Amino acid sequence: MSYTGRSRLTDFARGLGALMVLALLLIGCPVAMYAMGGSPIPDRLPSWEEISATLIRQDTDQSVFLATILLIGWGAWCLFIITVCAEMMNYLAGRSRPALPRPVRPLQHLVRDLVATATLTFSAAASLTTSASAVTHTHTVTGVHAVAGPESGGQEHLSPGQEAPQREPTESAWTPLLADETPVHPETDRRSWRTHIVMRGETLWALARRTYGSGARYPKIFKASRSIDQPDGVPALTDPGLLHPGQHVRLPLSGAPDGASSPPRARSPRATTQAAPSGRGKSSGTPSPAPPGSTSEKSTTSQVPSPVVAPPADHSASPTPPVSNGQESGSPLAISLPSGSRIGLGLAAALCVAVAATRLHRRRRRPLEIDSEFSEHNSEPPIAAPVLKARKAHLDTYAERAAPIPSDPELVRKDLSAAEPDHLVVGVRDGQALTIPLAGLSLGLSGDGAHAAARAIATELLAKAHRYRAEVLMPQTDAQALFPGDDITDLSTVLDGLTITPSLDEAIDCMEAELLRRGRILEMTEQPDVSALRTDDPAEPLPTVLLIASVPAYNGNVHGLATLGHRYGIGVLALGAWPSGTSVKLSSDVTVTDAHGPNAERLAGAHLFHLTTIDAAGMLQTIRTATGTEAEAGSSPPSEDAPSEAEPRTASIVVPAPRPSEEAPRPPVRLDVLGHVHLHTSDGPIDTGLRQRARDLLAYLALHPDGVTRDRASADLWPDDSPESVAPTFNTAVSNIRSVLRAATGLSEPMYVIHSAGKYRIDHEVVEVDLWRVTGALAEAQQATDDATRIKALTLVAGHCAGEFASGLTQEWAEIHREHLRRVTSDALANLARLIQEDDPERALLVLEQAITHDPYSEPLYRRIMRLQARLDRPDAVRRTYRLLTARLNELDAEPEEETRKLVNSSTSTSNRN
Repeated sequence: MSYTGRSRLTDFARGLGALMVLALLLIGCPVAMYAMGGSPIPDRLPSWEEISATLIRQDTDQSVFLATILLIGWGAWCLFIITVCAEMMNYLAGRSRPALPRPVRPLQHLVRDLVATATLTFSAAASLTTSASAVTHTHTVTGVHAVAGPESGGQEHLSPGQEAPQREPTESAWTPLLADETPVHPETDRRSWRTHIVMRGETLWALARRTYGSGARYPKIFKASRSIDQPDGVPALTDPGLLHPGQHVRLPLSGAPDGASSPPRARSPRATTQAAPSGRGKSSGTPSPAPPGSTSEKSTTSQVPSPVVAPPADHSASPTPPVSNGQESGSPLAISLPSGSRIGLGLAAALCVAVAATRLHRRRRRPLEIDSEFSEHNSEPPIAAPVLKARKAHLDTYAERAAPIPSDPELVRKDLSAAEPDHLVVGVRDGQALTIPLAGLSLGLSGDGAHAAARAIATELLAKAHRYRAEVLMPQTDAQALFPGDDITDLSTVLDGLTITPSLDEAIDCMEAELLRRGRILEMTEQPDVSALRTDDPAEPLPTVLLIASVPAYNGNVHGLATLGHRYGIGVLALGAWPSGTSVKLSSDVTVTDAHGPNAERLAGAHLFHLTTIDAAGMLQTIRTATGTEAEAGSSPPSEDAPSEAEPRTASIVVPAPRPSEEAPRPPVRLDVLGHVHLHTSDGPIDTGLRQRARDLLAYLALHPDGVTRDRASADLWPDDSPESVAPTFNTAVSNIRSVLRAATGLSEPMYVIHSAGKYRIDHEVVEVDLWRVTGALAEAQQATDDATRIKALTLVAGHCAGEFASGLTQEWAEIHREHLRRVTSDALANLARLIQEDDPERALLVLEQAITHDPYSEPLYRRIMRLQARLDRPDAVRRTYRLLTARLNELDAEPEEETRKLVNSSTSTSNRN
């Protein structure tokens, strides 16, 4: 966003100039033409003979020419009047203004620019004069536009055997927090299904009834929708009896084979809602059926019933959908952190991507250790514990729906195709996710919990702001109030999606300049709004802009921007009372205790997500390191009460288990922990019977071949479990391992997991572990006294590093050891290539190619390959390697370092000279 220094007086002058031009065109032009040529309306109609004589005779006095000019002028003025009236009526009606034919389009653009300039600067005049009437006027306009929300397909609750009565359609209780909202058109795919966004109060039964004419066909919708990737912050669809607002479901298109049975046309497309007997619908618990004869509320904010499937009793022959018992099934709606913060899955997903990007940037920059101490590496700043907890919560959602857990590169690649965030889940109300749209947001937060809630919203947007998807604008004082310290200022220097201005006036200048720029783009592209422009041209970077600031009540500029926000992708989150939109008051536990405005009913009683300043600081640091600027961050160490990711003890990685003698038979069981955790016998893999916690314990014991105490293992494996339950959980996992292996091998004597001297360990006599072959080879390489022995040991490492450690586990201990093992393995392969490149450069190239397959983002590895290729006089191979590195780094929004560019340039220059 370009920064402009226009003052309020300049804005007022521009608006006054626009008004004067409009007055000149509307009044001055006709007055001037009337003075020159009189009235354009003749007192009588001329005859044909008079017209012919006038056209035939010579125009010596220029009267015909002047009359023609005046006629054209009056016609142009009439066209101008018609265009102004059409634009004003469309603007007041809130309709999209279609483009006129091309000959008239420049005139239409002129009218729009004049009206837009005059409208914006009226707010500047209000600010200069501190007029209370301007605020009242803006409030009135906002209220008029805010009631036009999208229609919601609500839920019908019928008593047993009761037919659905014909009711007048009522407004849905789900109303976006917009100043001027337009209906949302669901996307359609290439098949016979369309995507529907679940509104508050909707159920699968109601959707099936409206779509198929029978609610009993809800399983078809559930089956088609359960595989949809839901937006960030919205739980996956795992229970047909529980829908959350904002979830995406698939419905058949009109005319599709499965949707041939459509609901009766007499039924209103808007579903009606019943008021709960207590006066307010609740989303937890099983609702009581509506009593016969009950009527729906006739207000625009009708109460919302419990979103459970409630089929009529006369459908007992059909399969009955499950009913929610008030427990949240599937993914949780909120994540509680030890500090007292409470965040949603949307922020957890964004932080998960930030952690993945941070680790890949660290791999990219980490220098290789290719001497005898290659297993040692420089320590890096730890990742804050709240961030790691949020990451685990997000990854656990994959396990809950039996989906493969993505690796760090997969998370980053998926983030490449992520769309601009158009909404945020900001809290929970009655067990349902509370969603707010961003474009056109007009919301004020006040009370004790206002800053904590605004901090959570701002942090989530900042985590999603990279790649030009969102932009947060804050004055300096408000930024420091929300994020004390230098973290937010440091982040603004590296994150394109964050702008901190010295004052509110300069923030308003930026917003107005951006609004005018977007208005010109919309005119040139002939699109009605920013959302349509993104659909038509996804390459156009027009992120949603959100102003977060303390706005004085008399500042009409911000209120004017809020009224125009939806069309231009702009929103306002005010810190304090907000008369122009919806204003809520938050208690110390961030619960809405009072609400005013168009969406007060929807927000009343909601519990909003919130962040402490310490947790927010750790998250901002991770967002910064995700941009690849960790070396310049200069971040302060985390506080003692916020434990963070720590480096593992190297000994637990490189010390191998005792090897059985060569005469001993091969163990009957093989445990693979490089990749997914699997057990194998001579008959094949063991696919059934082993519980997940038993797999976790096997992977953990594989890292500790000398044994580990139960307390330490339990603390690492299940840190969130109560002390009373960890001992039974550990014993159950050990018993499960033994019983499964005894059944698979037919051997009842071995214990498989031995308990000796207070420690538990895997019995290496009957179980071999693939990780131990790698750690054993690494230990031999460290202890080698000559290059031949070291080459032999490192060759074993190259032959056994099949995959990353325990790729399906999300616990912190697993991720720490996974990263550490990747580093020492990459260093080992680089060291092997160094040792053999003089005698066998081709083999050294193969080893380095294996290394970048194992660690595809390590730029030092690519440079070693390029140097070896240049030494072999292969400039084309050097350029191909450079292009591969560029493509990999493009996923991280990064570019190769100057040293790498010089390397490829020098190789190309040498090739050209030869």
